[in-house]
Amino acid sequence: MGLLLNRVITIQLWVLVALAIRNPIIPGWNPDPSIIRVGDEYFLATSSFEYWPSTPIYKSKDLANWELYSHAFTKPSQAQLYGVPTGAGTWAPTLSLINGKYYMASMTRWTYDPVARVWPRVMWVSSHDLKTWSDPIWGDAWGIDPSLFQDPATQKVYLNLMAPNNNVDRIWGIYQCQVDVDSGRCIGEYRSIWNGTLAHNSSARPEGPKMFKRDSWYYLLIAEGGTDDLHRASIARSTSPEGPWETAPNNPILFNGAYGYDNLTVQSTGHATHFDTPDGESYLAFLARRKINGSSPLGRETFLSPVQWKNGWPIVNGGEPIRLSQSFGSTRDQVSTPKPFTDNFDGANLDPSWYQLRIPYTQNFMMKKNSANGITFKPNVFGLSDRDTPAAILRKQKSLNMTFSAQLLPTKSGLGYGETVGISAYLSELQHQDIAVSAFAPTNWFVFEGASFALFATGTGQPWPSHAPEVGFSRVTETYYEENIPDYDKW
Repeated sequence: MGLLLNRVITIQLWVLVALAIRNPIIPGWNPDPSIIRVGDEYFLATSSFEYWPSTPIYKSKDLANWELYSHAFTKPSQAQLYGVPTGAGTWAPTLSLINGKYYMASMTRWTYDPVARVWPRVMWVSSHDLKTWSDPIWGDAWGIDPSLFQDPATQKVYLNLMAPNNNVDRIWGIYQCQVDVDSGRCIGEYRSIWNGTLAHNSSARPEGPKMFKRDSWYYLLIAEGGTDDLHRASIARSTSPEGPWETAPNNPILFNGAYGYDNLTVQSTGHATHFDTPDGESYLAFLARRKINGSSPLGRETFLSPVQWKNGWPIVNGGEPIRLSQSFGSTRDQVSTPKPFTDNFDGANLDPSWYQLRIPYTQNFMMKKNSANGITFKPNVFGLSDRDTPAAILRKQKSLNMTFSAQLLPTKSGLGYGETVGISAYLSELQHQDIAVSAFAPTNWFVFEGASFALFATGTGQPWPSHAPEVGFSRVTETYYEENIPDYDKW
């Protein structure tokens, strides 16, 4: 009887943890997720904008727990980020498997200047292991959100992207050409293939095209409505990757804004990627914001939702809105509250979860090599308010209920005028809160990234004097607490 009772208890416990995946699956700002399955493992790339190294790639075996695996761009020859503003830089990666090799299509936006009319030209890099990536191949087309798709029936490769109809009125839509991935050249007709479900005018934002084949249908999954509260996912299908395209009767298939922008906590749901598990389960990985009292300090994060198929069309999350209280899937439970993070800077290299701003072209820090652990900065003339590369390292804020602390290294003398070292809650070069200095953005300035924590040192416009003391930090600690965020953000 005792053995039987123990067995029953074990089965009951297994049932309790069976439905275990919870959102967001990657907390902290990680927008524009693109996911690819390799055997029984999953790799997911997200946008990183002006942060360096660029374009993180995460790895998971259970879809619930993710680890930072690599960065796609680690050399200046791969992504030029000199002087780009917050929100520019590398955007919207898409992972693909083509001819037995992994590809990642992306683009770099250098400026928002409407007079200069500088718009990004798309490119892609390749890899055999999703860790070390080639220099880019530049595509013929210009636009954003490029993706590569290889037709399993013909082996032809197609480039799909969001692009303007011409260089005058620039009405955006989804464009396509058959492409030579080795040269970047379009080898087929360059044409508009689908403009989504919303009114096609100068404010239309059909973007983020992802193409996949399921059974006898080719599907084109896109984002619409911009990346704020109107953000959504819509889908169409065809018997050919070149179209014509039939619009799903239940579009948009993902749109939490339909339930009220100041109602549900989860908003801006869109920019989705579809994939199947080895067991035949279907999911969408997508971006969303957690809207708390009307704002989203963590920016756009990576979410996941199950998909059911009916009459050849996907139904996301059973047709219900995305709620934080939901759990799903058949994997083991994910860690809901992250373990504390402590960095004593005692390794030969900086932990890969730290970032710099833009591309460093001078050495901005050194790991201490003697018995005393720590990181020492090499301050320059730039600070966190400058559109350049200050002596600063940053980590993404992962929780709305956490602490971030750093311990300074001792100095051998006092600091002089303008010599500054400290920590910061950093959002942009125009919005950051430091130990003693605050800078705020102009009215209506829009930032769609999330907050980071920074360690920094600066000469505040002056070179760091040779006689100034060595400054730096000996330890950083992050402690996380249960968030208890409700499903509804009524404000």
